[in-house]
Amino acid sequence: VVGLASAGEGERLLQSLVLPDTPAVAQACALVTALGPKALENHAFRTWAWGLFLGLRDGLSFDRETFALSAILHDLALARRSSDKVCFAADGAAQAQSELDSWGAPKSQQAAVGEAICLHLRAEVPVDLGVEAHLVHAGAAIDVVGGSRLRSIPPHIREGILTKYPRRALKSYLVDRLQRESDEHPDSRIALWVSMGFLDRIRASSFEEP
Repeated sequence: VVGLASAGEGERLLQSLVLPDTPAVAQACALVTALGPKALENHAFRTWAWGLFLGLRDGLSFDRETFALSAILHDLALARRSSDKVCFAADGAAQAQSELDSWGAPKSQQAAVGEAICLHLRAEVPVDLGVEAHLVHAGAAIDVVGGSRLRSIPPHIREGILTKYPRRALKSYLVDRLQRESDEHPDSRIALWVSMGFLDRIRASSFEEP
């Protein structure tokens, strides 16, 4: 469990962008890299990086490995969709838990990762629902729509993350993929978000992309 950390320590850690050196994290990284596309893979890693900085900056206590697994696998179902679940977040949670089980992860960690992935489509995920889930939601939100949390991160850290994990054409990928998800699953949570103008928020984010 990570203890309280100063903003200065958080900056030093994020400048090196070191993921937890564990077999499960290595397998999660290999999985998202194999599935692709590169824009989605890098989104997963930036979600981890943004969330890690926020957690350290805000002095939150969380399990570094569980958070990394949750962030890296949070959009697993956008790359590899199952047909038996309406919500892609629920699908991704189930897939992630199955993968973690095959990698020998503890049941408690499987549950925590699944919960974080399921929760990331909520409008808000407060800390009392789980610090790891809170940070996955915050990191993903920064990477998709930017906003005030992005502006709160020092410019040299923003540039370091974006240089290590380039955005590619994430906006167009997400707009196309989420529109298709909404069309195919009109009763899903993401269909509701799309109906409320979420795709326009993605297009309007301050990130520059090719």
